[in-house]
Amino acid sequence: MAKQGLTLEQKQTQRLALEQQRMLGLVLEKNDAEMAEFIDNKVNEIQALEKKQDDNDDYSGSGEHDNERDNDRVPNDEVNSEVNGDDDTMAWYRYFANNRSRDDEYYAPTAVSEKTLADYLIDQLGELELDETQLMIARAIVGNIEENGYLHRTTSEIADDVTFNDGYVVDTHQVDEMLDVVQSLDPPGVAARDLRECILLQLRRKPHTPDVELAIEIVEKYFDELASMRFDVLSRRMGVDEKRLEEVFKHQIRRGINPFPGNAIGSRSDSSYQVTPDFDVELDEETERLTVTLRNNIPSLQISESYALMNERYRSSNVLSVKEAKEKKQIQDAYQRASMFIEVLKQRQETLFNTMSAIVKCQPDYFMSGDERDLKPLGQQQIADMIGKDVSVVSRAVSNKYVQTPWGVKSLKSFFSEDINGASRHEVYDDLKKLVEGEDKRHPLSDDALCDRLKEMGYKLERRTVAKYRDALKIPSSTVRRKMAK
Repeated sequence: MAKQGLTLEQKQTQRLALEQQRMLGLVLEKNDAEMAEFIDNKVNEIQALEKKQDDNDDYSGSGEHDNERDNDRVPNDEVNSEVNGDDDTMAWYRYFANNRSRDDEYYAPTAVSEKTLADYLIDQLGELELDETQLMIARAIVGNIEENGYLHRTTSEIADDVTFNDGYVVDTHQVDEMLDVVQSLDPPGVAARDLRECILLQLRRKPHTPDVELAIEIVEKYFDELASMRFDVLSRRMGVDEKRLEEVFKHQIRRGINPFPGNAIGSRSDSSYQVTPDFDVELDEETERLTVTLRNNIPSLQISESYALMNERYRSSNVLSVKEAKEKKQIQDAYQRASMFIEVLKQRQETLFNTMSAIVKCQPDYFMSGDERDLKPLGQQQIADMIGKDVSVVSRAVSNKYVQTPWGVKSLKSFFSEDINGASRHEVYDDLKKLVEGEDKRHPLSDDALCDRLKEMGYKLERRTVAKYRDALKIPSSTVRRKMAK
C-alpha cells in the first residue's frame, strides 16, 4: 500500500511539474496587459487563489529569496552586479531593482500600434476549433514570427521546442499542419519562410482571375527570372506576351503584394496607441550608473486564508469519512494549483528581470549613448547561457516586450543581432544604406556590387545575405531603383 501511495504521489508531482513548465512558457510570452486579464481569469478559476488587498510589493527582483519568510511573493531584494569586461571602461555599471508601487505613475510612450502582430494572430487562433496540442503548436509558431511577418525557424526546430520545453510530444508533420493554419490567418503572407512563399500566400488569397493565375505561375516556376525583372526571358519561356507579363507584375505583384506583411500590424507610423513598457533602464549621468527596473504592473497573489486553514486541518486528519475524503482532495487540488500558479508568476518575473539585466550587461555602450552603432553582436543563446535558461525561454521572455530607455522605447528583440566579423547587423545596415545613398542613381549598385563594396569594408557576406538586408531596409532592387531614377 505504501508503494502504491508513493507511486501516486510521484505521478502527481510529475504532472504538477509538467503543468508548471507549460504554464511558465505561456505566461512568459504575455505582456503585462495580457497578464492582467490572464490573472483575473485564474483567480476566478482557482477558488483558493486571491489578490492581495493591501500590498505594494514589487514583482521585480532577483537573487537569493527567503522562502520561509513568504512563499507567495517575490521579495524586493536589491541586486548589484558589475559588467564583465575591461575594468577601466566597464566596471562602473551596476544593475539593481528599484522598488516601486503599482500606484506609481509611469510615462506611457507612444508605441507601435493598438495590437502587435502576435496579439492579432493569437486572437484569430482563439476563434478556431483547435485542441490543446494544436493550440500550443500554433502559439509556438506565432512566438517565432518576426515583426515583419516572416518565420525563420524550421518546423523541426519548433517541434523540438514544443516537445522539450512545453511537455507536448509532437513531430514535424504536426507543426507543418499547424503552420498551414497560421499561414491562413490575416494579414495574408504571414509566417512565410521567404519572399517567394510570402508572395504566393497572398496571391492564393485573391480571386482566381486569369491574371492572378498567371502571376502564381510566374512566382512558382520562374521566381529567379522575375526577381531580375527579365520579362524578355519570361516571355520566351512562358510563351506569353512581354507587355502582358509586365502588366501582371505591376498590378498583381508590385502593387497587390506586401513584401513585409507583419508591418501592416504594429506599423511605427501609427501613433494612435500607447503602451506601458515592461522595463525601465535609467542612466545617472554623474555616476554613469545604469538602473534596471521591472515595472510592477501585475497584482500580487496569495492563497486565501480559509483554504490554507482547511488544507492544514485535513493534513493533520487521519480518519476521514467518504465525504470528507472527497472534500480533502478538492481542497488539496485547489491549494496545489494556487501554489503552483503563484510560483509560476515568481519565476516569470525573475526570468524577465534576469533577461533584461543580462541584455543591459551585454549592451552597456548603447544604453550610455543611444547610438545604435554601439550595439554589439548578441544572440539569444548568449543571454540564455548567462541566466542559465534554455534559448526558447529567452525567446519567449523577449517576445512582445518593451523597455523605456533614456533614448526612447525599444523592443527587446532589437538588441539582438548576429556577429558579422566582429560587427553587429546594425553597423552593416548603416553602411549598406550609405552605399545606396551615395551611388550613381542612373547606374545603381547591384547586390553583387554591394556585396563587393561591403567586403572591401571588412564584412564577409554572401550575396543572398546582402539581398536579405536590403529587403529588410526596404531598399528596392537595383533594377527598380534604376527605373525609379528614370
